[in-house]
Amino acid sequence: MQITKKIYRKILVIPDLHAPWIDWKAVKYVKAWHDKHKPDLVIQLGDITDQKIWSRWQSDPDDFSPSQEFKKAAKDMNKLHEMFPKMIILSGNHDVRVKARAIEAGIPAEMFKDVNEVFDKKGWKWWPRDKRLIVNTQRGKILFIHGDEMGGTVAQKSRALGMSVVQGHTHKMSLTYTQTPTNHFFGCEAGHLLDVNSKAARYSQANPMGCSSGFVIIKYGLVMPITVDKKGRV
Repeated sequence: MQITKKIYRKILVIPDLHAPWIDWKAVKYVKAWHDKHKPDLVIQLGDITDQKIWSRWQSDPDDFSPSQEFKKAAKDMNKLHEMFPKMIILSGNHDVRVKARAIEAGIPAEMFKDVNEVFDKKGWKWWPRDKRLIVNTQRGKILFIHGDEMGGTVAQKSRALGMSVVQGHTHKMSLTYTQTPTNHFFGCEAGHLLDVNSKAARYSQANPMGCSSGFVIIKYGLVMPITVDKKGRV
């Protein structure tokens, strides 16, 4: 499913945010780019919420209660909406945690509201998980996904699909080009904007590979990953 036949010149791609554990120091640089360059499309790649309390990972003794986490996430949603009033938002695996737990308990999914219903804002478009978000640029079409929809690396996904792919999910940042006799495309991981020192990131803090804070911009079809350091600087 393609959103429009329009060719987008400037696209801002915001990766995993994991409210209420957003790295606001990093996000302010995303906002600065947004306000300076005025993209004609903003895409958030999913995991806009974390829903840690509903995780299958072992709970921490200092975890928020479900009510506390929800209220803090709701404040973050209001702040994000003020910063990015128009945005397409994909669905990530964290965004469906509470619904998955309800289904496991035998509770019909229809009895629960999805993230888009709970945090809906004017100007935000929540993209259905079963629809493909394919956007036209001056250098061809780009597929935007959260990243857990199919196996393999993003480079492997782009080669299997024969087109450019941008994803979140892995909290890594990478860019791999592929050239064939008839096409030239890329696979791009967009990093994350999660506070790596927060309780929500404890599961990955011991990983020596770390993770990549940043975001992605696409200008005239050219993709540019932008990293943000530990002090929130680009």
